[in-house]
Amino acid sequence: MNKILSTTSTFAEASPELIEAIERHDLVYVSNSRKRKLSSEEFTAFIREHQPVGILAGTELICRTELDQAREHLRVISRVGTGWENIDREFAAAVNILVFRTPGVLTEAVAELTIGFMLSALRFIASQDRFIRNGQWQKQMGGLLQAKVVGIIGFGDIGKRVGELVNAFGASAIICDVQSLKFPAGEFEQVSIGELLSRSDIISIHASGDQTIIGPAELGQIKKKGVVLINTARGGLIDEDALYESLMDGTIGYACLDVFTKEPYLGKLLALENVLLTPHIGSYARESRKAMEAMAVANLINGLKDSGILDR
Repeated sequence: MNKILSTTSTFAEASPELIEAIERHDLVYVSNSRKRKLSSEEFTAFIREHQPVGILAGTELICRTELDQAREHLRVISRVGTGWENIDREFAAAVNILVFRTPGVLTEAVAELTIGFMLSALRFIASQDRFIRNGQWQKQMGGLLQAKVVGIIGFGDIGKRVGELVNAFGASAIICDVQSLKFPAGEFEQVSIGELLSRSDIISIHASGDQTIIGPAELGQIKKKGVVLINTARGGLIDEDALYESLMDGTIGYACLDVFTKEPYLGKLLALENVLLTPHIGSYARESRKAMEAMAVANLINGLKDSGILDR
């Protein structure tokens, strides 16, 4: 009995036919009943209990220890998402476990969420909604996205699309990418991280990896008053304690966060009014989610065929 484990909390809710597609290959589908990101201990226990041949993986860490314990039965990890920094791919390759991801399918969903964050922050949409619900008819004067300088950190598919969208609003985008650019800078001005921080009205993070790139030193380079900081990429890219202090002292005027170092997020940013928080919903546009999950299942099935678990 070959089992497939889904560790993502909402897999196939928008497309239940994908589970049928898995089961048509005489595979047994097992879902994450906790409906949240698994801890390391929970993930290890899940793998040990079911001994899967394949995993439809979320954002949980899949390290050398887990891979070594599963090496006798696990053949494919199909990441339901564009990033795979949470997986020790080098060790996976050493023990003949194939690893896949779903690049490209989330570009529009994350880019549009980012634009929504910008508009909400500039016009104080979330806080003005709260005022009315609390019985206060209180107006806050906002601003336009038009003519703003938007600094984009990370210029992959999503960063490029965000740049295109802000240009359509009449804003100008400047970009910084610590790795070599996937696309030519084209109409976008490429600058250093320091220049980006000092010139931007809005800073939007679209980088990969798990190393902090916005910490106390970087926040100290911000020059404009009331800057908006947005992160729809990876939680660990921002030092959340330093961000809290910057929001308190006015260095950052408003922050919009879809990702956090630890999720679910229960930290002190919850107490601040000048923060908009969402529960890691970058991929949660129905059209994008369905496309991403369909690609993940196709990667899984093809990987199992390549591994000899399934017939071609």
